[in-house]
Amino acid sequence: MTAAAGLPIVTGVDGSAESLDAVRWAARTARLRGVPLEVVHALDFPALLAGGVEPPPEELVDALRARGHRALRTARELAAAQGVDGAVTRLDSDRAAQALIEASRRASLLVVGSAGHGRLTSLLAGSVAAAVGTHARCDTVVVRGDDWDAPAAAERPVVAGIDGSEASIRVLETALAEARARRASLVVLHAWADTPLPHRDPRRITEAGQRLLGERVLGHDTGDVEVEQVVVHAHPRRELIGRSGAAQLVVVGDRGRGGFPGLLLGSTGQALLHHAACPVLLVRTAG
Repeated sequence: MTAAAGLPIVTGVDGSAESLDAVRWAARTARLRGVPLEVVHALDFPALLAGGVEPPPEELVDALRARGHRALRTARELAAAQGVDGAVTRLDSDRAAQALIEASRRASLLVVGSAGHGRLTSLLAGSVAAAVGTHARCDTVVVRGDDWDAPAAAERPVVAGIDGSEASIRVLETALAEARARRASLVVLHAWADTPLPHRDPRRITEAGQRLLGERVLGHDTGDVEVEQVVVHAHPRRELIGRSGAAQLVVVGDRGRGGFPGLLLGSTGQALLHHAACPVLLVRTAG
């Protein structure tokens, strides 16, 4: 992740525990990057239009605004506790996903909370994460995991999933920047079990994967980042989910191999949004 000319990191808050985690993660990263933090609370007025045309009662609007201001005050306090004073806060009348996607047009990074388990609010949070992961105009982080902020987590590596696409060049570039900013090591992973194998030698495929990673890494200045290159015969989704338990961040592209602009979030990204044990950074690779 590179900070684009000082553009802010944007995060959304709705008062849920998942969204408050997102605020804390976003604030820590804004402090690391030296960029502003903006927190958005969506009022979701479109859902209140009776019959699609009748506006909601003024008392309800006032109550929603008051609740939104409380959520934003809490977010400012959390950001300040992470070393970020003066976070910009904003109420938006639109639905959460639309408000955040629009805000992503002027952001360096969009950070959202993940879905939890078994609650309607968690299901809604999950739908927002999937929507912004698909349509955001900048890189997106979905904050997952129960111990991402534990002191020991800072010692864990950043893990990047690399395939054979040209888009993976930006994934590696972003992962290196993250590892450098966090003073962490980087694991660059290529898993090829989803590659068709008729009449092909697995050993040669592994060697080709090793050459691919070697060429990708040589094309970047790794500086003082310790880089481990790993090629495995395993399904990419399962391998990345498995490694996420011992990582502080997983970095993947927002499209799978061969993806095109406008397609839904790649299957690996979708699986990580639901099952990863640490925050997931989806690198925008479409134009």
